[in-house]
Amino acid sequence: MRVFISRDLAPDSIFRQRLETAGYDVIGASLLQFVAVDCPKIPTTDWIFFYSKTAVQFFFEQVQHQQLPVHAKLAALGAGTAKAIASAGYQVHFIGTGEPETSAQLFINQAIGSSVLFPRAKHSRRSVHKLLAGRIAVEDLIIYDNVAHQDFTLPLCDWLVFTSPLNAETYFQRYTLQAKQKIMAIGATTAGALRKLNLPNIHVALAPSEAAMCDLILETVSDS
Repeated sequence: MRVFISRDLAPDSIFRQRLETAGYDVIGASLLQFVAVDCPKIPTTDWIFFYSKTAVQFFFEQVQHQQLPVHAKLAALGAGTAKAIASAGYQVHFIGTGEPETSAQLFINQAIGSSVLFPRAKHSRRSVHKLLAGRIAVEDLIIYDNVAHQDFTLPLCDWLVFTSPLNAETYFQRYTLQAKQKIMAIGATTAGALRKLNLPNIHVALAPSEAAMCDLILETVSDS
């Protein structure tokens, strides 16, 4: 059984370790490349909200501590992003569920009346921004661009696990879905992008985490 996930996996990845222990062949590779975009002076806001670990990486690579808005609190869409912020040496004041809709509602409850900066990719879908419109003052800061790889080769896999809409779109620009292949989305936004491609029977992880995606694969196979 072979599984592809559209993410570069660390050697200690739970997803890789658990599936390989169960006898799976795991291929982890992002279909995107990330390029820094020089950012201007950072706007002064009450909050800085990060969508992803990549945004955290590019933001703190470009920004010195003394340039951060004084007293700005840091927010993360999910636990993985929060861990990246903490690893960079900063306190995390809000951690969402990993899903835009529920995270936006929780964040509104905590930050209503505040201003928030979103360091993001050039082609971000701005999912949380849009849900906060009219309730919180939003500032944009484009700090990197996510560009699809044009030349990649992957073997036929039993499972295709997508961690972002652009990764899914990039894969299906090159390959078509084969019989008996199963598709999984890390969350609702990615699942929506897959449905727009008219792909059937999309599995969605219960939580946007490697552990939850791994559980779904193992449970689905054991039930079949």
